[in-house]
Parts: sequence; C-alpha cells; structure tokens
Amino acid sequence: MLDTTTSTFSTIDISSVVTADYKYWGAAAVGTSVFFAPNYEGNVGVLDTTTSSFSKIDAGVTGVGSYCGAAAVGTSVFSAAYSAFNVGVLDTTTSTFSTIDTTAAGVTANYPYFGAAAVGTKVFFAPSYGESNVGMLDTTTSTFSTIDTGSLTATMHYGGAAAVGTSVFFAPYNEDNVGVLDTQWLA
Repeated sequence: MLDTTTSTFSTIDISSVVTADYKYWGAAAVGTSVFFAPNYEGNVGVLDTTTSSFSKIDAGVTGVGSYCGAAAVGTSVFSAAYSAFNVGVLDTTTSTFSTIDTTAAGVTANYPYFGAAAVGTKVFFAPSYGESNVGMLDTTTSTFSTIDTGSLTATMHYGGAAAVGTSVFFAPYNEDNVGVLDTQWLA
C-alpha cells in the first residue's frame, strides 16, 4: 500500500489466508474494497481497505493462470480470460462468482487477454499471446464479442489496459506501440 500523501509504502500480511505462489493477477475496487482476480488461487481475494483485513470468496476456479486483469462496473468485478475460456464475474453484493463464455465469439487460443479496463458498461480486454483482437464485454447483456485490431506483429501484444474518458490504452508488452481504442463508436 502506498500512502500518496507521505510517499510511504507498507504491506498488509495475508499469509494466514492464502499461501500459494502466483495468487492473483489484477485488481479492481468497488467501494472501499479491492478485489483480486484469481490466477493460481481458486478464489477471489478481497481487501477491506477500512480495516486492512483480507478474505477470500470461493470462485471454484481450478485452472492455473486462470485470469489476468480486472475491471469494475457498478458492483461487479470482471476478470480477463487468460488460461480460462471465459470472463470471470464477481457480484460483490452477493459474493457470487460466475463466468461468461468467450469461445462463442471465436476466442480459442490460450492466453487471449492480459488486462482489463471499463468504459461505461463495457469492459475491454487487452490482446495477449493468443488473440490479436480486443475482447469486449457488454455488461448489460452479458455478451462477449471481439474487435479486430488489424495486424499485430509481436508474440505477446499488450500487458494491461487503462481507460481515460472514452478511450482505452493498451500497455506495450512486445508491441512497439501503445494500443489505443476509441470506444465512442460503440454508443
């Protein structure tokens, strides 16, 4: 945890709750809680920032490297498919984890997405190893689709996503560019 006022870094011990390596990959905040996307853990990690207490919500995830990145829309947290062929969905009001299939949209490669960012009610997923498209989830209809990027050349394209206004920016991993998606046309 970094206190931006004092530039002081501190940690919150979670070793009594989870002990595996490669626990979580990606985080998103809802209210005063931070939710961590399951990577090698079978659960979603939860940090209550008001009490600094850490807990977990069973997600029933059994794969390794399942999700990589998270974004919040309202009271739900969406985790980017990495070795899972679905988007993980946590309803933070009921602590219920569910999934939305990505294969119906033609996503069949391993490690398709690496990072997530939300604009309005849509979540966008950064193309990674296996896919050269941007994944898009319409959270109002739970519909997953893809957006063609043209030709990306690197082995692993982007390693994260951030939204500013109606644009999503993708962090270069092996690409020699910052990816930019203008989402205004999706309205």
